[in-house]
Amino acid sequence: MSRSAREVVELYNLVAWNKADFALADELLGETVIRHEVGEPAHVLTHEQAVRRVVDMWEAAESIRFDLNLVMAGDDGEHVAIVYQSPIKMKDGTETTIGSMEVFRVVDGRIVEVWNCGYKQGVWA
Repeated sequence: MSRSAREVVELYNLVAWNKADFALADELLGETVIRHEVGEPAHVLTHEQAVRRVVDMWEAAESIRFDLNLVMAGDDGEHVAIVYQSPIKMKDGTETTIGSMEVFRVVDGRIVEVWNCGYKQGVWA
């Protein structure tokens, strides 16, 4: 059974990231992942680099949690938008919370593209 785009994005954030399930991240990320940020050229990550982003963050952090405040799936079956906040505690004891919005493009059950408007420190009001 194939997963919907929404299921892929929710699993990526709520399980791969929140539970440091690197095998699931490996399963959910495409052969390449194109990352878009406002004012920056698109950055193409290899599959290995995309998975490594998750691993590297967990190597530096004691805890990370993505709280998805809003998840909206597009009618096209490929695009999913999220609004999230993420409390993070680093291994050195530093704690912060960041919030942002991202739009994911999922093809054949794998994340292949992500648009991010940038992170801001704090929580959504």
